[in-house]
Amino acid sequence: MKTYKSTMATTLMCTAVLFAGVASASMNDAPTDTAPGPAYSTVDGKITKIEGSVYTIESETTGYQNLSGTKNVSEMKIYVGQQTKKLHGEKKVGDKVRAEITRGGFANSMQ
Repeated sequence: MKTYKSTMATTLMCTAVLFAGVASASMNDAPTDTAPGPAYSTVDGKITKIEGSVYTIESETTGYQNLSGTKNVSEMKIYVGQQTKKLHGEKKVGDKVRAEITRGGFANSMQ
């Protein structure tokens, strides 16, 4: 009986730690960089939402082994500031864009 109680206590402790980790990871949706920096990645997609300086970009990809034709859709939030180079003018919801972003999500440039 004592082994059962310690096993149950350990299981509950691990579950609590797991939920705390998932909660803190999901709260980190917004970009963290608000200034230009070294380029980390390029994002291609369509602007689905603009909330102040945070743009939500939806991109579609297909894997090279994806024979059924279905697409993987991902959504990313990026920060667009005054230092962002906006090639071809201001952007609006529905525009297709290519953005060079920092590791923390700041858009160095958008076209």
